[in-house]
Amino acid sequence: MKIQISKIPEEGQHLENELPAEVLDLAGDLVFSEGGPIHFKLYVQLVDGTVIVRGSVSTTVRAQCARCSQIFSTTVRDSGFLRDYSDGVEVDEVDLTEGLREAILLSLPHFPLCNEGCKGLCVRCGKNLNDGSCGCLSGDKMGAWEALDSLNL
Repeated sequence: MKIQISKIPEEGQHLENELPAEVLDLAGDLVFSEGGPIHFKLYVQLVDGTVIVRGSVSTTVRAQCARCSQIFSTTVRDSGFLRDYSDGVEVDEVDLTEGLREAILLSLPHFPLCNEGCKGLCVRCGKNLNDGSCGCLSGDKMGAWEALDSLNL
């Protein structure tokens, strides 16, 4: 998304548009994938030779739940998008694409959950506990370290 600096009116300019989801370049990511276009509503202003851009940016992404591994869709947004584009070299246009991409990537959840109450997977049998309880006994010792309990040191 490029803006011609010479075409920005003195009072500023409102921009509302979208970019293709491929801009996020999530093709090799193991947790996230593109879900829809990147929507943005911005206000662009030229102040003392610096282009100031503020507004909001959002998109839908598909993510893998960190607890149960199910794929789900979620909306990611940065409602406080703010960037300034000042260059020592005189340019006639600025490209907002990388700034919008960065805002979305920085807003991705670090621990994506399909829902707050996700119960995850049984550590013994791997059943998704959101679908109901499994056949494992709740009194059984559970966990990857249980074999160490039988060691006599």
